[in-house]
Amino acid sequence: MAGHYLPSQSTTSYPMDSIQRNLDWVHIGSYDYHLSTKENFTGAKEWIRRGLPAKKMVLGLAYHGYAWTLVDPKDNAIGSPARGRAITTDGSMSYKYIKTYLRSYGVKVVYNTSYVANYCVIGSFWIGFDDVDAIKTKVSYAREKGLMGYKVWQVPNDDNWVLSKATKIL
Repeated sequence: MAGHYLPSQSTTSYPMDSIQRNLDWVHIGSYDYHLSTKENFTGAKEWIRRGLPAKKMVLGLAYHGYAWTLVDPKDNAIGSPARGRAITTDGSMSYKYIKTYLRSYGVKVVYNTSYVANYCVIGSFWIGFDDVDAIKTKVSYAREKGLMGYKVWQVPNDDNWVLSKATKIL
């Protein structure tokens, strides 16, 4: 089963007892979610708190990101207001495309340790994604917490195996 990053939302709640009894593992996404700046917990931590054993969790890693058009380019931290998607029709960008895009503009990438995510700003465009630092941190978290493992969405989006190599922490 692939699960939302949180085990319950305002309209949905996963049947934790049934999941524990009937599933060998659950994929928990650690990407593509939007939390207000007031919430400071990880999805995996919340699943564990609700009773899912860590050994049944597979943490999802993303080899992609999303681009947004900022309302105010000077207000460009994580959580800043955006008008809508940017760069591509749906805002999605493979990691390979993001890295090519960044190289062409010579942009500095910011790593946010609280959200374990990377982002950059190019004019009024804001791009959020997981770079090497975020991937290494998430893999370390999975190992430290005794999670079953981690999965990647999608390997072909990698840029010369940079992220895939980062998952191999010695």
